[in-house]
Amino acid sequence: MKSHEELIAEGYKAYESEKLTVYWKPSLCTHATFCVRGDSEVFNVNRRPWVMPDDSKADDIERIVESCPSKALLVRRMQ
Repeated sequence: MKSHEELIAEGYKAYESEKLTVYWKPSLCTHATFCVRGDSEVFNVNRRPWVMPDDSKADDIERIVESCPSKALLVRRMQ
């Protein structure tokens, strides 16, 4: 995976927690809602920030991000 700086330069937005960072690139997003349906506590389009990765287990967030059909979402675990 590219570095944090490279992803930000490419237009990704970062949503960080102690356990992981979720990246989202709005221009890739097709609004398929797999993320929201996967966990509406983490992914909630009616609040800002709309991604709050502290609200669930890292494994669950990774599974949801991997299901994103547009690949607008990426996830990186903290070391």
